[in-house]
Amino acid sequence: MTKNGTMSSQHEEMGTTSPPSGSGTSTSAASPPEYATAATLRSTPAQMSAAITVDLVVAAQREANFLRMIDRKAPLLYEPDVVNHALRRYEAFWLPMQAAHPDLNVIPPLDVHWVWHTHMLSPIHYQEDCEKLVGKVIDHKLLSSDEIQKRYDSSVRAWDAYCSPEPYDFLASQTPPTAYKTKCNYDIAGAVQRQRNFNYQVSLPHYTSAKFLSDAVKRYIQFLLLKQTYADQFLTPCYDFDIIWHTHQVHPSSYLRDCTAIFGSLLKHDDTVNDRTKGSKLLKGEALTKKLWTTHFEEPFWRRGCMFRGHNAPAFLGFESQDLAYISYGDIHVPSISLKDIPVQREQLRLKLCYGNKKVTTFNADLSQKQVTKSGFSLVWQPTESSTCASIVKFPFERRAAKDLTVELEIFDKMFLQRKDLIKLIGKATLDQLLPPSNSKSAHNVAELQLKASKDSEFTAKVNVTTSVNLNRELQLLVGDFVERQLSGDSHLAYLAQCASLNRGLLNANSTVHIASHSMLDTRDGTKYTVQVIHSAPLLLSMILVYGREQRLLSMAHLIGADSLPSRDQLDNNLVPFLPHLSNAEERAFVILNKEGDYAIIKGKWSGFCRKQSATKGQKAKPGNPGRLHVDAFNLLKNTVQKLEVPSADGSTLFLIGDAQARLPGKRIECRSTNTAEQIASIFCVSTLFVLCNPDKVRSRSDSTSVGHQAHKWPLTLACGYGGQLPTNRLLLSSDQDGLGGFSWEQTSNILKKLSSITKVTISGGCEIAPLLMCGVGCDGAACGACGACGACGACGGCGGCGGCGGCGGCG
Repeated sequence: MTKNGTMSSQHEEMGTTSPPSGSGTSTSAASPPEYATAATLRSTPAQMSAAITVDLVVAAQREANFLRMIDRKAPLLYEPDVVNHALRRYEAFWLPMQAAHPDLNVIPPLDVHWVWHTHMLSPIHYQEDCEKLVGKVIDHKLLSSDEIQKRYDSSVRAWDAYCSPEPYDFLASQTPPTAYKTKCNYDIAGAVQRQRNFNYQVSLPHYTSAKFLSDAVKRYIQFLLLKQTYADQFLTPCYDFDIIWHTHQVHPSSYLRDCTAIFGSLLKHDDTVNDRTKGSKLLKGEALTKKLWTTHFEEPFWRRGCMFRGHNAPAFLGFESQDLAYISYGDIHVPSISLKDIPVQREQLRLKLCYGNKKVTTFNADLSQKQVTKSGFSLVWQPTESSTCASIVKFPFERRAAKDLTVELEIFDKMFLQRKDLIKLIGKATLDQLLPPSNSKSAHNVAELQLKASKDSEFTAKVNVTTSVNLNRELQLLVGDFVERQLSGDSHLAYLAQCASLNRGLLNANSTVHIASHSMLDTRDGTKYTVQVIHSAPLLLSMILVYGREQRLLSMAHLIGADSLPSRDQLDNNLVPFLPHLSNAEERAFVILNKEGDYAIIKGKWSGFCRKQSATKGQKAKPGNPGRLHVDAFNLLKNTVQKLEVPSADGSTLFLIGDAQARLPGKRIECRSTNTAEQIASIFCVSTLFVLCNPDKVRSRSDSTSVGHQAHKWPLTLACGYGGQLPTNRLLLSSDQDGLGGFSWEQTSNILKKLSSITKVTISGGCEIAPLLMCGVGCDGAACGACGACGACGACGGCGGCGGCGGCGGCG
């Protein structure tokens, strides 16, 4: 919805400056104008929408899925050598092939598609480079997964027909990686690295929700209306409609046609402006965009789940991969076994597996109706669709007592109860062959075994054993003490605190945090993890860092707010249970990340709490109820949701999350996954949420009262900061802040007016905290750099140049 008339009085006080573009004198983009009177938008939303010829909602879903596939399935495509190789294939083969035989239904190789996609996101450069290289602009459209699967084989044939001997699969290329000098004027290789940061900002699952994207398209229309009216200004998008803008651009012919109808020429897209420091071009552009948005539209510029997530892609945060070479014991699971190249035809088959001298399992097969010697024939054993187990067999191992896996194949005919014409073949695989390679990022492997006869014989067969490793770690917690530390003395900790704080506007050289270092020790093999828990109430910071050997940072968890997560009413109703969202002021959420990206989101909310009520005249006493923590654990790799309660309905403090379990009053964590660091982070997230969300009063360690939860004595809750200076719900919803009462997101604007004259508020314990949402009140939209980051309550909506926007400015 657009507004009519002049700006509100808040903006009228800014004074008059040069009129907007199209009404006389233009103003330099370096010095954005401030308008006393709002310009009239040059089009209506309906007119603008009619000018766009792409179904942007459907296309944006495909765009989000494509970006997720690149990040999750093919991060190799960010490697400089791979990008350089892809550029050669793109310029030497793909563009000439499409120029000679245009076909939107031919799917390019993934490496080529990735650099092509990145090139299209600079539409002016793309047009110029295409015309320079092949004399025409090559068109593109996003296809559905079904269309891609259906057209894959024909696309490979089309590539082979034009590009042979260059292979379709870039991994099969024999061309050595040499320095290739691109013929394009645009720095595609540099843009690929910038794209990695953009991809992370739009990687959460709500970016595939049709309702969320439908709203984003409406906001994109509004953004185009501003760009059309204020053509000479640098305006910045939020990430929800930035991905819509990207989606529009990767349909080059439609984008050119639509932009020509709207602007008279291509709309420039500039993704090189990423400096978020105070006074930067990005923050100034965002401040101006926010002012113009507030002037012309009823809906705020700031929107939940659409803003900068606080930091760049995790690949740039200093994480390292867990080294699987040091796995010393666990279980080997076998998800599948395949047998091929069976040498002779027989009626029956028996395949026996032994680990060391212990039989693991035996498989039998009737071959009487099969032609086993036919080329390409193979037998595969794997779990059935109805099976609840992901593997067909498992067995334990220890490196210090390593054994071989022996596979014995018997093929024979059967006569009565006797075996006839028996052929026996045997092969072995060492434990090292079964385990993943030391440099592997995955816990999976495929061991290839050659089966041979024990006596002189030419008969052979091949067996592929797919394996995965699970650990059975039992980790003991050694709790450290919390100490206050100044961030300026630890540059990496300061950087991570800046990334994870929800109130970054208060960060300065004197900022301090409360930090404790705990040890998690596996006494069975001596493996040790270090867990640092960091809190700051003023910074709205709760962060968990998990280190492995040699202090290698393996995993991190930190609070996220409404800048990153939407509310439930922004999502399709059928998706609400499956997508992370923050829809209540008492809900808190952690994101867990590692080098590869987001691992999980753990959300908690307290329920059932009520205080004991003493008896009064005419009314009986009522017992209190400490309530419990409700947890939603969203596994972002498997797209699954786990729900749990702590304590459980039967009062148990044991909780299982993912592949780990622990008791709040205990010191032991059990983990069955090679992602041990992430599982440890999950346990600490649940325990920290138990502290943050608990509305009960904080007790001292000497409190002997048996009523309620004994969190003041439990090792895990103490390790997570119970009783310390945490950004708890008791703090954020406190009724002690100058009599203002608890605030919810809906009440924030009124409370901000009351807080606008307050510089600090004293909370329990004597800590002083600046009002969380100050910059949303009376803000002139300048680049303060403080709002947009206070997403713990999601209320500010100020966005006065916080750097929370997408950073892809339209320069005009």
